[in-house]
Amino acid sequence: MSDLLFVYGTLRKGNVNAMAQYLASHAVFIADGWFQGRMYQITYYPGVIASEDDSDRIYGEVYKLSDTEAMLKRLDDYEECAEHHTQPAEYTRISTAIKAINGRVYESVWIYLYQWSVEDKKYIPEGDFMRSLSR
Repeated sequence: MSDLLFVYGTLRKGNVNAMAQYLASHAVFIADGWFQGRMYQITYYPGVIASEDDSDRIYGEVYKLSDTEAMLKRLDDYEECAEHHTQPAEYTRISTAIKAINGRVYESVWIYLYQWSVEDKKYIPEGDFMRSLSR
């Protein structure tokens, strides 16, 4: 099981919610990176879907989890995709490759992808949730 996690929204540095603080205190920041996908504003948080277009990039951060199993269980609850949540859940956790800004590729990294319709959601073209907040 991979102990790496890629975050792109409310869990990134600069957020002051309880779960972002939990991640910051129980994981080690590894690198800034990106995922090939498209980002949408869901409500106060973003959702990301995978993309086939090489120019679609979602920017975020890679973390090394301290207690992977326990942390993923807690994160699954936060993202409301644990088994006890109504399915299909809004998000699903998958393992994928993440490219670091410095060029390194991390082959097996957890990411939460949005799985409901984005038809009526606002597209965030820069793929950077933190930057979109400052607009």
